[in-house]
Amino acid sequence: MTRNRWRSWWVLVAAVVGCAGLLGCVPSAPAGRVPASSSVHPSSTSQPTKTLTTGPRRDIEPVAARFPALADATVDGWAAGTLGTSATGRVPGPSAYWFDAVMNAGADQVARWAAEYEAKPVPEPLSPVNALREFVPPGELLGSPELDRAFSSAQWQARVYLSPASGRVVVLGVDD
Repeated sequence: MTRNRWRSWWVLVAAVVGCAGLLGCVPSAPAGRVPASSSVHPSSTSQPTKTLTTGPRRDIEPVAARFPALADATVDGWAAGTLGTSATGRVPGPSAYWFDAVMNAGADQVARWAAEYEAKPVPEPLSPVNALREFVPPGELLGSPELDRAFSSAQWQARVYLSPASGRVVVLGVDD
């Protein structure tokens, strides 16, 4: 009888230690971490930090590879980098990438896109990287969810702003 009582006690101790060990393996969410998808969500109030790794540049190939609709436009400037900050001291892991571009597609093409995708006036984009701010055209910008979807792909989620007055397109992309 005593032997069975001790066996039950050791089984209980082993179960408690095992559960505690498993709970220690569950990763906790980093404090202050903002999901990358919030950077393209219209109601998001906080933006992850954009770390510039490339740009500003003016070659078309990287833009056309990400946003084929802009393959015939001319480049005012583009820049790219990663989202988030490494200030947490944590070991780096997978990164979310961003790609911002300001393009000259011409007034006629911008007017066609505005009509086709029912673009309406929108506020100036808050999140283009500072290296491209000088290229963002002044004045009214148009956008719509349909326009964003038309420029997005399986890999890149786009936020698109059209400037009918200048024929410019501002595209902010996040690697999905």
